[in-house]
Amino acid sequence: MRYVVIKNHIVNEANLINLKENDRVLRLEEYIGNPVWQNWVYCISKDTLKEGWIPRAYLKNMDDESILLEDYSSKELDVSTGDIVTLKKTVNNWAYCIHEHNGEEGWVPLENLEIINE
Repeated sequence: MRYVVIKNHIVNEANLINLKENDRVLRLEEYIGNPVWQNWVYCISKDTLKEGWIPRAYLKNMDDESILLEDYSSKELDVSTGDIVTLKKTVNNWAYCIHEHNGEEGWVPLENLEIINE
């Protein structure tokens, strides 16, 4: 599905984390704040020590750590009003998209997008 960007999103990747299925992470904190963005967990990779937010749905809890159920990257996507993106999936009110102009991929808040009726 194609979407038009209705609100700019500027990347904040101070904590970029890239993980593969079955990687192990330690859960540090649950997201508390905007109720639209619930079910995110701040984690640290046991292998790389990189930190970032991961959707709860991607984690299988095992005592004090979790295992990734699928590959995941917290990479966000810079977009400006009027840009066109193709949506690959949505999780916790965020959309994983491909930018049609430059081919870059990443997450954008779903509230910043509007579907294009073709």
